[in-house]
Amino acid sequence: MNELYYTKPYRRSIRTLRLEFGEVNDKFLLKFIDGEINLKGKSEFSPIEKVYDDEQEMLKNVWETRKQLSDERWILRTKEESPTSKQTSFITLKTNNGDLSLEFDN
Repeated sequence: MNELYYTKPYRRSIRTLRLEFGEVNDKFLLKFIDGEINLKGKSEFSPIEKVYDDEQEMLKNVWETRKQLSDERWILRTKEESPTSKQTSFITLKTNNGDLSLEFDN
C-alpha cells in the first residue's frame, strides 16, 4: 500500500490526514484516516474506505483529493510526489570557464 501523509495547523493542534491506497485481494482500496496531534498526544479516528474495481479510477480519486488538499493549504509530508508520476531526469550543476550551466540526465 502507498501512503500520503498531510498536516495542517489548527488552533492549538495539528490536524493530520493519511491516504493509504493500493491493491488488496484483486480490488483497489483507498483509505482516509483523519487525526490530530495536540498537547495530549496523537489520535486517529476510524478510517473511511472506498473500494474500486479499476486502478485508474482509484488513482484519479487520489489525484483529485491531492489537488483539493493542496487548495485547502494542507502540507504533504511524504517524499513521494505522486502515485502516477516518476522522476524522469536528474539535474547536474556544472561550471565551465566561470559560466554556470544545468544539465538534465535521463
